[in-house]
Amino acid sequence: MLNHRPELNDTSALLILEAARNHAIAIGVAQNIVIVDASGHMLAMCRMQGAKFLSIETATAKAVTAASIAAPTGNAPEEAGKLLGITTQGKFTNLKGGLPVIIDGQVAGAVGVGSGAPDQDIAVAQAGIDALMQALA
Repeated sequence: MLNHRPELNDTSALLILEAARNHAIAIGVAQNIVIVDASGHMLAMCRMQGAKFLSIETATAKAVTAASIAAPTGNAPEEAGKLLGITTQGKFTNLKGGLPVIIDGQVAGAVGVGSGAPDQDIAVAQAGIDALMQALA
């Protein structure tokens, strides 16, 4: 039997990206924004002018981690988070700013944001997800 699950595509990723970017502009924080599908493959990415260049890698790791664990990043105990980063060669992270996109109870993808403070990164990611959910309603 085949499984049918919701999954982000290029159209939904661009919708998320635009809304997230607009929120980053509204709060005045240049961000790196990465959207991945449920398998952790990048669908869309934006590096806003002035965003920290190393945060491209952390935003990607946040998105991949959130998609993989089906939960927001940053909630693991500190020591577990360090070990997670080391054992995955930086592909997984415990830094806050990665949120899964959950549709019909299943992970459809994830958003990772980096370059601001943790609560700014989370707010930007959530703005993108909120825009998608509104479009799907």
